[in-house]
Amino acid sequence: MKAFPIWITLDGFAPGPEVQRFLRDACPLGVILFARHLRSENQVRELCQCINEARSDSPPLIGLDQEGGRVDRLSALGYRFPSAEEMGGDAGRVRSLAGEMGGIMRFLGFDVDFAPVADLGPAYDGTGLESRVYGSDPLVVAECCEAFLEGLDAAGMAGCLKHFPGLGGSRVDSHKSLPRIGGALEERAPHLEPYIRLAGRVPYVMVAHADYYEVGAGTPSSLDPRVYERLRQAGFGGSSLTDDLSMGAVAGRDKLTELVKQCLEAGADIALWVSNQEETLRVVESLGAPSF
Repeated sequence: MKAFPIWITLDGFAPGPEVQRFLRDACPLGVILFARHLRSENQVRELCQCINEARSDSPPLIGLDQEGGRVDRLSALGYRFPSAEEMGGDAGRVRSLAGEMGGIMRFLGFDVDFAPVADLGPAYDGTGLESRVYGSDPLVVAECCEAFLEGLDAAGMAGCLKHFPGLGGSRVDSHKSLPRIGGALEERAPHLEPYIRLAGRVPYVMVAHADYYEVGAGTPSSLDPRVYERLRQAGFGGSSLTDDLSMGAVAGRDKLTELVKQCLEAGADIALWVSNQEETLRVVESLGAPSF
């Protein structure tokens, strides 16, 4: 059976037939794990193997948000990696650390790292971006992001630039509400520069939840066809995926099922959300056959 163009998560951390039954029923393209799923290296390896064996015809890809700093999922296993801000724009150091993180993730069984962050600073307090950006110069950010991708690639991991078309300038956290960022995309050329420079280099790009047009319009970028069109115009030929559709920026806008349909119809290649397995199966059932 063809996989649904969705990236979902699991309720629990223990491998077993229940996990495999859920994944066969949901038939996702990918699974994202979090710190709550990571209890020990052996447990994670067994869980990833369990996920891989759920569907022998098309095993789900397994992803992790691993940036370092405040988004350091591997810290659950005792590792500690510095933030993008602490890198000080040193691309060589970024490459080395990404290679180290990638090696650990690959050993554990992961395929995709939802990193690096290509947003430009400054990262204002309360936005969720604090310490996660490489700087305010688009060339420095692009260089560090490229180095991060190179480190992952050397370890056999795929990377994902985020959050297109850039959350720089936001004043609120999209986990809680929809950021409204003044100006059309054409006026935000520096924020697009890292994506343009790396368009042919990165396999995945994550699209943000933000309103970039006129204040009060309220259309999240993840549901806006213009944003996906602009990403393709930049030369990107990989897979675009949404930021988590359960986040506050979009969750109150419509039912999850409708949000999934809207983003895929808008041009997203993959809809990503974090919800319980019961709700996920309801969404999958409502979607019908994976024909997107």
